[in-house]
Amino acid sequence: MNTKTRNMKNILLILALLIVALMVNAQNTMKHPFKVYKAPNGKLYVQKSLPIYFYLSTEPNQKGAMYQLQSDSTKAYANPMYLDTEGFNTFRSPSAVDTITKEIVYPITDVIFEMYADGMAPKTVLKMDASKIYTDGKTEFIGSGLTVELSSSDSESGVEQIVVSIDSGAFVTYSKPIALDKEKTYSIQFYSVDNVGNAEPIKAKNYTIDLSAPITELTINGDKFENVISGRTQLTLSSTDPISGLNSIYYSIDGKNYQKYYHALNASNWGEGEHTIQYYAEDKVGNKEVEKEFKFYTDKTAPILVDEIMGNSFVVNGREYSSGRTKLKLTAVDNKAGVKEIKYSVNNEEFQLYEKPFYLTTISGSLAVSSYAIDNVGNKSIASEKSTRSRASYVDLTGPQLKYDFTGKVFKTRDTTFVNKNTKVVLSAMDPESGLNVLSYSLNNGSEINYQKPFNITDEGAYSLSIYGYDNVENSNRETINLVVDNAGPEIFARFSILPISKKEANGSQVDVYSSQAVLFLSATDSKVAIDRIYYTIKGETEKMFTGIIDGFKRGREYEIEVKALDKLGNINRDTIFFVTDNTGPEVFTRFSIHLTGKETVDGTEVDVYPSHVSLFLSVSNATGVYDKIYYSVNGAKELIYQGIIDGFKPESFVKMKIRALDRLGNETYTQIVFKIGE
Repeated sequence: MNTKTRNMKNILLILALLIVALMVNAQNTMKHPFKVYKAPNGKLYVQKSLPIYFYLSTEPNQKGAMYQLQSDSTKAYANPMYLDTEGFNTFRSPSAVDTITKEIVYPITDVIFEMYADGMAPKTVLKMDASKIYTDGKTEFIGSGLTVELSSSDSESGVEQIVVSIDSGAFVTYSKPIALDKEKTYSIQFYSVDNVGNAEPIKAKNYTIDLSAPITELTINGDKFENVISGRTQLTLSSTDPISGLNSIYYSIDGKNYQKYYHALNASNWGEGEHTIQYYAEDKVGNKEVEKEFKFYTDKTAPILVDEIMGNSFVVNGREYSSGRTKLKLTAVDNKAGVKEIKYSVNNEEFQLYEKPFYLTTISGSLAVSSYAIDNVGNKSIASEKSTRSRASYVDLTGPQLKYDFTGKVFKTRDTTFVNKNTKVVLSAMDPESGLNVLSYSLNNGSEINYQKPFNITDEGAYSLSIYGYDNVENSNRETINLVVDNAGPEIFARFSILPISKKEANGSQVDVYSSQAVLFLSATDSKVAIDRIYYTIKGETEKMFTGIIDGFKRGREYEIEVKALDKLGNINRDTIFFVTDNTGPEVFTRFSIHLTGKETVDGTEVDVYPSHVSLFLSVSNATGVYDKIYYSVNGAKELIYQGIIDGFKPESFVKMKIRALDRLGNETYTQIVFKIGE
């Protein structure tokens, strides 16, 4: 093969590869068209199913004319030609020629053009980095910290890109690990494309992210009162997890090591006293609930029941009582949960609820009393008394019952009682057992004072009144009440509905002047208790109770109003209000339509002279009320209402005009003007 032929083959090969590359790149890359790829190491890769054409040129870099090579011997398989071998392919020309000397190179060697056919798509692998994974056969549940990492490999042209779609969104180029950090079900689709456009079939994975811990509830089955339980009670733990599901519940009693919960916990296994249970749950993907805690007391002790015989006519334990007023008193105390009820039975009759000491006078013969007490968690005690011929004594365990009351004014709110200096405090006490010995009281934790009769506290202020009662066997009782002594009446406030017009001297001082249409409002404020009533007296009239407003004031009068305010304790405060009502009428203004033409003296008085076509305008101004009407009369004629203009004066006439102006409060003003009408 001569040099010209070899150069032509080179040119055609280059042109063929360029045409294939241009055809591939002309397609939409998002659709991954097949193409030719030249690797950084110079290797040329072509998608295996692409057609190949060979062109000849005698100039480098496609500068000269290019001629498509034809094949006469294999015309059916050329133009286009397809590669049959995946991977390495060659195009050969025998007898290499030196590019300088143009002589055949020895030993004889072929000129070889390498090309790589790539018809196989890459393979993508998904790798997860998660704290914990759980599969129920249908759904893959994953806990917190899930990161998805995609990697791909290609045996020939190499991976161009990995494409990924999250939750059916648009496919985008994968660039870094993907964190799935929201509680939801994720749908992930992905595939890879190599450098010649071979696209891998779409792969898909679904992951349900569970970030929520289970919720555990503690149920108490059996006897319970507040946080006290009995030895017969069971504690049950139950937990729910709506996503991956519950794995285990763990609990600890009194700070011991946690252990897995399998069944209800019996309080009988714990000693009497204070206990603490701590518990939490964990779901299938390792979400752990925040530890919860319940403090409780296990009460296994029944109440202590004491029987007391009241009276002196009953036979028990060999001691004889003769009174028909004998009673049986039952008293029970409990160490923790408290006594719920006491029941008793006389001579094997039906048990009944004990509420107060009961008589035994109707019982004859042998007497047997059975009783028991139950606390609030079901622990039960038993006591029994049977009649004998001996005498028993009564034991008094309680102090006197205290009462207090008041005579006079009292006002109560919440835990405080308000009184005044005249209010009497009345104390009383009774002891149905050994009897009352002493009743006393103290103020503000001071020394005790023996109570003799009702007393009052005169000085204002807050007091803590403590009441003490002592019976004849030194049992005592105490009760404290909060008292506040209030001797001051309410503060009085007066406010008019309008501002004062001016000031005027009355009763030797300057007082405000108001329109007679003003309305007076009264109010009062007390620093301690509520307001009861407000009364007022207008001088010269009877006292009235204030019910909303004071109005109806007459024009041009001086007013003196005495106000009296009372609070709920009867404390009184007084105040006096002085003011004057206005009776000033409107101010009248006159204006002529043209200027005067001169002056003349009429009856010794100089007057203005106006032409006969002059018009007269009247106006008023009133600072205290609303203008009502203007009246006028000319030379003693009938009074007319001013209608906006006065005209029609006779030539060469003398005019004496009287003007009367009224406002809507009834205030009047009179004025007179004199002028002459010329020709």
